[in-house]
Amino acid sequence: MSDPPAGSEARGSLRGRLQAVATLEVIAGAIALATPLTPSRTGSRWSPAELFTPDPSYAQKVLASFVVVNLLFVLLALAVWVAVRLQGAEGERS
Repeated sequence: MSDPPAGSEARGSLRGRLQAVATLEVIAGAIALATPLTPSRTGSRWSPAELFTPDPSYAQKVLASFVVVNLLFVLLALAVWVAVRLQGAEGERS
């Protein structure tokens, strides 16, 4: 068998990461589109967009929700990354 061309593994890894990011962005977009439409269980009508404009339109609410969802994804990814790093460091000590 012949060896794969140099860099093909890195390209495959990059493609997988880009697909994962694209999937997360589609999910974030879907959540952001639905968030302004779904009623709050607490009865609140507040939106993150109200931090920037007193009477936000639907598009402004969607954009604000999209940003908030992406920030939550970043925090979740950071927590997972830290947990994996700590677990790896713990495994090296054993």
